Amino acid sequence: MTAERWMRFYPSDWLGDPALRTCSYAARGLWVDMLCLMDAAKPRGHLKLGRQKVDAQTLATLTNGTPRLVEKLLAELQKAGVFSVNSRGTIYSRKMVREEKWSKKGKKMSAARWSKTAENKAEFGTRNARSMTPESRVHNKQESCSSRLGAARAKRHHQPDHDPPDFSDDPVNPSEALLRTRILKH
Repeated sequence: MTAERWMRFYPSDWLGDPALRTCSYAARGLWVDMLCLMDAAKPRGHLKLGRQKVDAQTLATLTNGTPRLVEKLLAELQKAGVFSVNSRGTIYSRKMVREEKWSKKGKKMSAARWSKTAENKAEFGTRNARSMTPESRVHNKQESCSSRLGAARAKRHHQPDHDPPDFSDDPVNPSEALLRTRILKH
């Protein structure tokens, strides 16, 4: 497991799941430990260690519990419908499996989108780079820099042909809305 690994946890989902709310504190604690184990498992969302499914004895060892207590808590969680069991008998989290499916789909779509961008950059970038010689690159660079600097200087030092209008001596006629404000009443 890498240092950057994190797991989404929504307190509103945890507190708002009626099936989970009917379970005891101990069963909910076991479920959180199981979620953490399932997050690190491959495939994500399945209660597995390597390629082996985790049985009650192994789960008891991993969670510092007794096999008898773990079996009782697993039965409580299963009766409440908190987790599912696949055809091979492996416990899995429906939500975690669904999120993993969405994540893989998003990664696939993102990779496809960015690979198109990279292909376009490679296609257009290399064609232009091959047609330019080192001398022309330097010349074009100097020309573009000097033209940009010249335009910026001209813009800064440009003096208008006439002075802007001066309205400082004109009388002020406030609008009706301005007269209704507290500022002009005083």
